[in-house]
Amino acid sequence: ELASRLAAEPYFVDFLREPPEPTGEEADDADLEAPKIYEQIPAWEELEERLQQYLAQYNETVRGSGMDLVFFKDAMVHLIKISRIIRTARGNALLVGVGGSGKQSLTRLASFIAGYKTFQITLTRAYRSEERF
Repeated sequence: ELASRLAAEPYFVDFLREPPEPTGEEADDADLEAPKIYEQIPAWEELEERLQQYLAQYNETVRGSGMDLVFFKDAMVHLIKISRIIRTARGNALLVGVGGSGKQSLTRLASFIAGYKTFQITLTRAYRSEERF
């Protein structure tokens, strides 16, 4: 009994809620963003469904090749952690792992969920620090 209670780790995310529906009576500067409230995930299946919705939105809005991700439990846990890190002030992380394990894809999706714009630096021989931004 104790082992089953310890195995159930609660995870909290702030992207489960839907944005409010526009009624047409809002002011022009009304905030129609989804509320960012950390709440415990009700079930892994519900989190996977929500992540699939975000992935579909990402593939529709970001040009280039679309991502095709499989959301198994470990991938969802990593995405939750990445999302939490990048939303904190000065949040940063060094993701270490073998190539092709999804570090870049999960980070891109977490950034999209947070509403951030991303860019990627391409290093060349003629790269100068003035060209960073």
